[in-house]
Amino acid sequence: MLKHALFGVVGLTALTLFSMPSTAWAQAKKYPAPVVAVVDIQAVMSTSEAAKNIKTQIDKLRAGYQQTVQTKNEELRKLEADLQQQRAVLAPDAFQQRQREFDQKIGEAQKDVQDRRTKIEVAFEKAMQTVETNVTQIVAQIAKENGITLVLPTQAVIHAEPDMNITPEVLKRLNARLTRVPIEVAK
Repeated sequence: MLKHALFGVVGLTALTLFSMPSTAWAQAKKYPAPVVAVVDIQAVMSTSEAAKNIKTQIDKLRAGYQQTVQTKNEELRKLEADLQQQRAVLAPDAFQQRQREFDQKIGEAQKDVQDRRTKIEVAFEKAMQTVETNVTQIVAQIAKENGITLVLPTQAVIHAEPDMNITPEVLKRLNARLTRVPIEVAK
């Protein structure tokens, strides 16, 4: 009987010891208290010199392209007016053929406008990605320099003390590092 009691005590002790590794491990491995900072990524991405420069370049591209579109629209209006004048003198088959050709030109012009808009948008996104990559690197650098273990976007935080906000430093460093990003629009 004493043997069974001894096995029971040893078994209970072993069970307790083997069931505690995760708890013991968690207690043995102390995680440092997090050092938290916040950054307003949206503000940095919209107010940095690089972002402003990108917007200026894109606006110029769009304005230039808008002028091209207006010129093409004027040409198409003239073609349409000519086609309507020729309607009375052309045979119905000939008029329908020219109408199809005109419709094809309109379709091509619309496709060209859409393609160009897409290319400009892709160029904008690529340039902004360059800015975002630099922001991420700068945030990591600031975190490392200051022993910060966690950086959260301000949009995900309800309240943070002002001294936790690294946005001004991120913006300052970004403006020092990157003021212009060339826009590359595919041909």
